[in-house]
Amino acid sequence: MRDDVRVYGDFHKLPPEAFEQIRDAIPFDQVDYKNNVLRVDHEGKYLDVDDFLEAIVKLLPEDGWGALEYIDHVEWKVTRYTLRDGTIKSKTFPADNVLDAHMREHGL
Repeated sequence: MRDDVRVYGDFHKLPPEAFEQIRDAIPFDQVDYKNNVLRVDHEGKYLDVDDFLEAIVKLLPEDGWGALEYIDHVEWKVTRYTLRDGTIKSKTFPADNVLDAHMREHGL
């Protein structure tokens, strides 16, 4: 069986009290919180991340930031979310573009 999506990201400068507020709303399989950094990971069925992103962007302090990569293996596209200064920005592009750039960077 093939995974539909792979989603991973990290959120920096998230205080412990903010982590406690969002802990039960985290939709990811793997969650690691240490030293004010929340790391999340999911491989499997489609996952709705919108509510989670909306919640965490409100909890990040002024100097906090985060990023999330959403790789759709079925549609073969990547969406990159960046969180900073209370806003969420996203950019979606074909997964081939990511692979091509990676190969160019590494001389493959």
